[in-house]
Amino acid sequence: MDIYIDKSNLISFVKSKSHELFDDCNKLLKKQLNVYFNFPKNDLKESPLLLNWITTLSQGMGEHNEIKFDYKEPARPLKSNSSNTFCSNKLTSVYLLEDDDTDKFKNAGCVLVGKVGEEIQILNKLFINQNDYDFERKWRINGNDFKTWSDLKEYSLPLTDILIIDPYILSNKDTDTDTVDVNLINYLDVLCIESFTKANVIIVTDPSRSNYTFDEIKKKITSKLSSQLGKRPTFTLIFTKREHDRGVLTNYSRIYSGDTFSFWNNRGQKITNGREISYSSLAKKENHDLANKLIEDIQHTITFLNENNPDYIQGDKISNFLNF
Repeated sequence: MDIYIDKSNLISFVKSKSHELFDDCNKLLKKQLNVYFNFPKNDLKESPLLLNWITTLSQGMGEHNEIKFDYKEPARPLKSNSSNTFCSNKLTSVYLLEDDDTDKFKNAGCVLVGKVGEEIQILNKLFINQNDYDFERKWRINGNDFKTWSDLKEYSLPLTDILIIDPYILSNKDTDTDTVDVNLINYLDVLCIESFTKANVIIVTDPSRSNYTFDEIKKKITSKLSSQLGKRPTFTLIFTKREHDRGVLTNYSRIYSGDTFSFWNNRGQKITNGREISYSSLAKKENHDLANKLIEDIQHTITFLNENNPDYIQGDKISNFLNF
């Protein structure tokens, strides 16, 4: 994962050394992220504070991590739609910016953005709000902290894309489980709580276990997310028996379930045999690399279906991470 930092944000961050999370955030920059500074390296000479800090940062850097200078990302002036031209890497990047229009860019909810003074707050989101150097968080289904999907709202981050892989997510139509309304639709609502732009939703599932037509699912998703986001989402349904894992991938997180994501019925009773849901932050390099491998696997599935069963891919066929 990459992070782009303006000079004023860096000064603000370094001056927050007394914060209890500073060392963990500093370690995050050093060990996990590619750090791109939006100013020339020579500017460090003007500040003994920054010069000393950059020296310590470069010591013990991760083997494959980069530090580079003289970037200007995103391009200025900032706009609410500045991310429209971003490649997939930039859509999974973090931006610490000082600009008159930072709020416009941030409030679109496409990518993770922090203003001057918000550096540690933003980086803690990559720790899944744990106030610790930790990239994984688990909840027991129906435990004290996770009884409804809304209990996970505070862990949602900006996004542009949602990829759901679950062979059973469209099963059990018109029964107490009512998968789509109670689970899928409610969870999509939670995942998009920090986003205020068009989202691309892709569901990969087993055709033999689906009890819904494409049009039925599209109508439900479009109705809910159009209200939530203020814009109509795109939706693509991929039928395949090649995928057996259950997981959700967004711009900054990968989410795991041992069983289907259909956790509750209409009465709020637990119906899954699974025990836990797990969030994994893509800020950790290993998690980020594995997420990229997942994208490669799904891309292979799409290529295979296009060549052999094109009717198994239905909908808008729009994604910032996959090609149709």
